[in-house]
Amino acid sequence: MGGDEHRHQLFETARHRAGCTITDLWVDYLALGGRLDLFTLEAYLHGLALLPEAQQDILANAINERLEDLYQAAKVPYLCTVEDQDGSQADPVELLGELLRRGPPGGDGLVG
Repeated sequence: MGGDEHRHQLFETARHRAGCTITDLWVDYLALGGRLDLFTLEAYLHGLALLPEAQQDILANAINERLEDLYQAAKVPYLCTVEDQDGSQADPVELLGELLRRGPPGGDGLVG
């Protein structure tokens, strides 16, 4: 068991910010591979129990996904997007692959 003894407060504050109940968070945590019961998770959030670092990371992932979902709607969209030469939007992953295949100017490419 490791980590800061006050780390549980970060989790509890983030949980409140995400607007989810302890039960909702526990279900998300289980879905990501968490192995602790609801009682232990709640005790940790109140500073009454310790969690192994690996379980803290799974819990952090669950909370961060909730926060990402919550704040996704508040993000400001970009006006300019990556476009193909013909003006249609390019898939960023495909564009990256194409750039890697081309390699540096004058080079033979990085990917075979």
